[in-house]
Formats: sequence, structure tokens, C-alpha cells
Amino acid sequence: MRHRFALGLLCGLIGLVASLGFWPKLALARLAPNPCDAAAATAASQIGVPVDVLMGITRVETGRTIDGTLSPWPWTVNQAGSGSFFDSAQDAIAHVRLALDQGQRNIDIGCFQINIRWHGAEFTSVEAMFEPTENAVYAARFLLQLYHEFGDWDDAIGAYHSRKTAAATTYALKVARVMERTPDRLTLSTPFLHGLPPPKDRENRYPLLQLGHSGQMGSLVANASDQPLLPLFQ
Repeated sequence: MRHRFALGLLCGLIGLVASLGFWPKLALARLAPNPCDAAAATAASQIGVPVDVLMGITRVETGRTIDGTLSPWPWTVNQAGSGSFFDSAQDAIAHVRLALDQGQRNIDIGCFQINIRWHGAEFTSVEAMFEPTENAVYAARFLLQLYHEFGDWDDAIGAYHSRKTAAATTYALKVARVMERTPDRLTLSTPFLHGLPPPKDRENRYPLLQLGHSGQMGSLVANASDQPLLPLFQ
């Protein structure tokens, strides 16, 4: 009986030690900054675009709800309109490489869903295109170009997605709704460069989103009539 009690006590101690090792790791994993949010903050600081705009866009592009919170995911792939979340960068890269080997090019990847067919030439590799900060900086530069073109963040947000006004309006509204739900702690104190204005007060941010421009708008997902900038990376 004593041997059984001692064995049970030993097993209990082993389980306790194991749990003490496991739970801190789990807690740290949950406290770790989201890769896409961290990349958005870096890109906002470097390029000079509103961090809440970037955080709204990455959630619309790659967001999934975990424990009741909408969070972006860097290992997201949209292939010809079909989206997939992968557990790791390695899995996502392997999937994309297989698709490329099969001749598919209409693939959006990473935190900001940059299209390989139209923008792959701006990156040195699939791995670089998936890297959260490189992905975010490219998206931020594109948004900055759109802001200078249209002079308005509302229009720039819509144009990021589509050249068609109706689609741009719908997209901009989605981003605005997500931005309103983004925790304040994620969007505080981002420097603004290039003399650009910071976002408006939170309760009155991008209120109308009226995209009335009749001209062509740029997009990271180009129209079929557009041509790639350069041949794809090999």
C-alpha cells in the first residue's frame, strides 16, 4: 500500500512539474505580439502611414477569430479566390511552391495578401514575400502611393483592394468597421513621416468612406487587363 501511495505521489509530482513547465509557455505564447500587428507597427513607423489602417487591412485580409478576438495570421494564402490558413511558414511556403510549380500565379500571400502574379517581382523569393515585415512594408508603401494620388485615406484604403469603385467602397467599409474594433493598445503612439496627417479621432474615423473618383485606382490585386511589373522570381 505504501509503495502504491509513493508511486501515486511521484506521478502527481511529475504531472505538476510538467504542468508548471507547460502553462508559462502557453501564457507567453498568448502574450507574444501578433506577427502581423508587429509588422504593421514597424511599417507604419518606417513608411509613415496610420498604424490603425494597416492593422485594419491585415485583419480584413487574413483575420480569424480565436477566443473571441479577430486576429491576423501571417501564413495565409488565397489561391484563385480560395483562402487557407497554415500552421507554419514552412507549410504555407510549401503549398505556394507546389502551386507555382503547377503554373498557378494568381496567389495572394502573407499578412497583407500581396499577389504573386502582379507583385512577386518586387521580392527576392516566396520566403521574403511571406516575411511579415517585408510584406507589411510593401503594403505600406503602396498605401502611401495611393494616399498621395487621392489625398485621402478613405480612398486609399478602398483602392488598396480594387480598381472598381463599388468593390473599393465595400472593402473600405469593412476595414473601417474592423478598425473601430481594434484595441486601442495596439494602435498607440505611431510616428508619422512625410508630413502626413495622423488618423482622425477614433469616434469619427473615416466616417463617410465615399469613393467618388472616376479614374483608375491602383490595387495589390490587379485587374486582368494589367500587366505584371517584371517576370516572377524563380
